[in-house]
Amino acid sequence: MSHIHVTRRYPPAGDSSIKAFLQRGSLQLFDDLPAFSQAVEAETGIVFDFESVINLQSNFLERSAQHLILNVKEENGNPDNLLFLTEQKAFLFSREPPEADAFEPFRALLARPYGLSTVLTFLTLHKVLDSYRAKFETIISQAREMEQSFDPQQHRELSLELERLDDRLEEFSDLLLKLQERGIKQVDAEFISFDYSVLTAEGESLGGRIRRRLDALREMARNRELQMSTQLNLRIEKLTDVMKKLTAITVILMIPTLIASHFGMNFRDMPELKFAWAYPAVILFQVVLVGLGIIIFRKIDWL
Repeated sequence: MSHIHVTRRYPPAGDSSIKAFLQRGSLQLFDDLPAFSQAVEAETGIVFDFESVINLQSNFLERSAQHLILNVKEENGNPDNLLFLTEQKAFLFSREPPEADAFEPFRALLARPYGLSTVLTFLTLHKVLDSYRAKFETIISQAREMEQSFDPQQHRELSLELERLDDRLEEFSDLLLKLQERGIKQVDAEFISFDYSVLTAEGESLGGRIRRRLDALREMARNRELQMSTQLNLRIEKLTDVMKKLTAITVILMIPTLIASHFGMNFRDMPELKFAWAYPAVILFQVVLVGLGIIIFRKIDWL
């Protein structure tokens, strides 16, 4: 299948409103992927597998001499913004397309060749970056709540979300660089180089905030681990102290128990039984040994 030749048709001066583009079909917006695919096929005579593009987990950029396909993912429940751009027409699949007022600052640019596709791409990218910013603010709010009551599972989930958002923002920044450096005619970034520079700076600023927040979450986890380790060490010290005391008491009580067990044996010849003072002497001896045991264990700080 070959590309259908598209005759150049620029909007006349003074007729560069979005309403005029919509009326002429130069700009077509869709919230239904099959309808988007059918419109592109009718325009080009080519069948594209846009379903595969939508299912990709990363951004997508493919260009030819006649068209540009661009898919950029959001973070606000509207994950995909699929653009098909030609010299004359611009097709956008998005459940939240840019408002008509957003095109007004670029009215003069819209009348230039590829002006519409350039502006539409920029506004879509700007909307995507806004979705990243909104997602980041949501994560920050959840992280601040977690500072009051640390939840390991929530901490892990927030860290993973931030890492994924950071990766997606890095892909977004790479896409901006491709659009600015490759000289893609369907998206002539030189028309609005200042706006693209601001968009790039905003992306870099957001990336810096994301990485700082990731560092803060990691520091929070380290502090939590240190706190848990300190508490565990205190418990171990208390348990060790208790075990020392129990050991000391056991040893002290073992001495009179050993003596008592000696006199509890039943032998015929036990000379101690013949002395009247043997019983109090044994008791006194037990008391002395217990006292010595207490003194010794207190000196070694076991009691």
